[in-house]
Amino acid sequence: MSYSKEMPLSDWQKMFMEIYFPTRNYGRSRFELFTHMVKVFGAGSHFLFRRHDPAGTQRYLAKVFAWYCALATRLGVDVEKALWEKYPRVCPRCLATVCECGQAPAPIQVERLQSIALERSSQRPVNLRDWQIMFANLYKGPFGGSEIPQDRDRVALVFARIAEELGEVGEAILIDASIDANAEFIVRNEMADLGAWIFALANNTQHICEAGEGTYLADEVWDYYPGKCHYCQEVPCLCVSGTLGHVLAEQGAMSPSHFDERTGLADDKALRRYIENAEKNAGPGNHEWGFIFLDVDNFKAVNTNHSHKVGDIVLLEVAQRIKAAVGNQGIVFRRGGEEFAVVLRSGFEPTLATAETIRRAVDALPIDVQHEGKRVLLSVTVSLGVAACYKDGSPIQLEGVAEARSRKAKADGKNRVEPPLSEEFLKRWKFA
Repeated sequence: MSYSKEMPLSDWQKMFMEIYFPTRNYGRSRFELFTHMVKVFGAGSHFLFRRHDPAGTQRYLAKVFAWYCALATRLGVDVEKALWEKYPRVCPRCLATVCECGQAPAPIQVERLQSIALERSSQRPVNLRDWQIMFANLYKGPFGGSEIPQDRDRVALVFARIAEELGEVGEAILIDASIDANAEFIVRNEMADLGAWIFALANNTQHICEAGEGTYLADEVWDYYPGKCHYCQEVPCLCVSGTLGHVLAEQGAMSPSHFDERTGLADDKALRRYIENAEKNAGPGNHEWGFIFLDVDNFKAVNTNHSHKVGDIVLLEVAQRIKAAVGNQGIVFRRGGEEFAVVLRSGFEPTLATAETIRRAVDALPIDVQHEGKRVLLSVTVSLGVAACYKDGSPIQLEGVAEARSRKAKADGKNRVEPPLSEEFLKRWKFA
């Protein structure tokens, strides 16, 4: 299906389902998705009240909306239908087209509201932008009153109301439908209120700081999620939580079929996909790519002299040391056997420095294993080759260059980086 930022609200929900549900949210319960949304929402205080950061707030709004759609999908709530049933261009309490409620609003007349929604069905907003404008016209302030100050206090009131609505949603999803026949309606009702307050926050971003500007939720969400995952740029998302920890995902690899169970790293198929994507996106303003190829020295001797089980333990420990050395600077892959690869968004010298950090981390301490009831300390080293754009070619060419250099490092004595590091380089990067 083709998506755009001017599509109907229901299509936004479908888009997020298509991108994330198959690989990210399929196995998550409603409670897990709710918990994650609470976490994402809570992080917004950093941008709204500590840093007063308009740009950060816009990214935050996009994430909140995406997780709202994900939660609605898991709860079986059609967001557009739920919002229209509750807010058919009138306040659900006073039934006015511009809210006239005070601090103690009237109770909701459900049947009357349903009739209005039916009568005005032709007036339903056609896209996300129209929904935001509708709520801006319907509510002039966080309580429907225009006297609410036009400053950060206004944002704080909206933020507090979203927190309150999250609490209401949390209570609603705990209701047992087998006991309470209204459980589904209550969940749909609370999700509608939560959505309304998310629009309210979008309508008040100009009050975050003096430089703040109004924003359309459709623009911000589409900038972050342009019809595909904002990390791996794929549909469905190829990120799986728990394995990478860099640009592909919050902590993920690619997909279950791109996951190496032995080491917890992304595998060779993930590496192929990532390099192909890098090649497509490389160019002016996106040219810094570094590649490290590394091979464990004398690994066959470990399997021969001890066992393949010990060899697996060594590979896992080496993988963990590589990941710790790389941190959030790059993505670590197990290419196969005792071969690993690291892809970084950095130039030649930083990539070379990362390779030396890896070499030292692997060589720092013997690996402690138990073999046939005895403790064995195994000294393990790696030989590394480094390449980077565009010193050594485009992203898709780097792997071959780095692999050849790793072979040279092994031939020249092992436990070294190729190209070799000069004394001046070691001092400049504080290795010496």
